[in-house]
Amino acid sequence: MIISVKNIENVDDKIFSGDELPFFAAPKEERLRMFKVAMENEKVKIIWAFHGRYGCGEFVEDCFNIEQKGDKVLIGYSDITVLHLLLNNHYNIPTIHGSVLTSLLPPTNQAIMPIIDVLEGRKSKIQLTPIKKISEENITGTITGGNLTVFSKLIGTSVNLKKSNILLLEDVNEKGYTVHRNLVQLKNAGIFECIKAIIFGVFTKGDEFIEQTIKSFYLNDIPNIRTYKAVGIGHGEVNHPVIMHHEVIISSNVLSFTSPFEIVENK
Repeated sequence: MIISVKNIENVDDKIFSGDELPFFAAPKEERLRMFKVAMENEKVKIIWAFHGRYGCGEFVEDCFNIEQKGDKVLIGYSDITVLHLLLNNHYNIPTIHGSVLTSLLPPTNQAIMPIIDVLEGRKSKIQLTPIKKISEENITGTITGGNLTVFSKLIGTSVNLKKSNILLLEDVNEKGYTVHRNLVQLKNAGIFECIKAIIFGVFTKGDEFIEQTIKSFYLNDIPNIRTYKAVGIGHGEVNHPVIMHHEVIISSNVLSFTSPFEIVENK
């Protein structure tokens, strides 16, 4: 697998171009077809996103009747938030919020071995920084969320957003007021009603008001929810893989989970 990933740098982005809109890798019908093929082919065990970018939300409403054949592991982040929520809450499949394939290459250079560890079934621990601690009690539950902007745009769709009690949020290239707007939208839609803890990952390349915005929101709008910060989840050089829709525990400011996967053989 590692050797195969190294070959990604030889792939020309242009082979994925084929839509009238320049920001799509292919027409909607082709993207849907490729996802359907991966879900219905029992030999396909890992669905690893090549890019994040944008496009999953355009075809997700056509995915609810796809027949899953065999075990699947989805890996990706950013726009892949859409597919995480689809597989987690409709197909009841745990997934890996982690690097897309191109993020393993320059200039991002995210590490592949943490994902391999998860695929081998190893236990993972991620250090959290409490930014609003309500109690010292452990929190056990499952994680939902992903990219804040993408997550907020799924409100009002057929995708179920309310099946977990720990919310993970990260984003990139957003200004403080847009982050605040998206958080308020989540609140107004009732997303926080069953949430016991929020983990804010990195908000990469945002403006100087991002931290102030997040602090103001959790102090004034969700004062009774425990809130943490996690350096290294999101669009940075480090992107720790996180299991979505699988039991995790927050204890002593550490997020830990045992991977449900044993797809890659541990030699």
